[in-house]
Amino acid sequence: MAKKTVLESRTEALSYTLAGVSCHLKDYRLSYLLNQKLPASFKKLDDFGGNYSLYFYLDEECRNSYYLVSNRSEDKILFQELKQTDFVLLVEGPFKKAQLDRLLKTIRTIPNVLTTFEIQVSSLKNFSGFLADLELHLMKIKKESQPKSASTKKYGGIYV
Repeated sequence: MAKKTVLESRTEALSYTLAGVSCHLKDYRLSYLLNQKLPASFKKLDDFGGNYSLYFYLDEECRNSYYLVSNRSEDKILFQELKQTDFVLLVEGPFKKAQLDRLLKTIRTIPNVLTTFEIQVSSLKNFSGFLADLELHLMKIKKESQPKSASTKKYGGIYV
């Protein structure tokens, strides 16, 4: 008889809010202006998937994580359903409709932002795959940024 492995899921369901941004700004300029207007402190992370710029901001007070991801690279589109969207702003954590409305209104005041709008998660075909890839990418970044412990020694090019 085959053994079954049961994986435990998180006890609390994570909620996600998505906003699309169409603009004529470079990623670094948009993140800078978001930092000024919101106020926030978006930080550049390694490109997601090697092609899509990624910025992160943690709002500890509201317990929300913000990810600003470019939807376009040189020759690819991350979310095919959003061809006219230049950036996707993903908010992870509790986020009320009133907060989203204020966020969208604030982003619209940024010069060269053409429009910003809420994206229904259900409208994206592979959103769960995107989240899994993003989580793996963030784990890789965290692992690479951790310093080697003081007790680690190098023998023949191998850390032990």
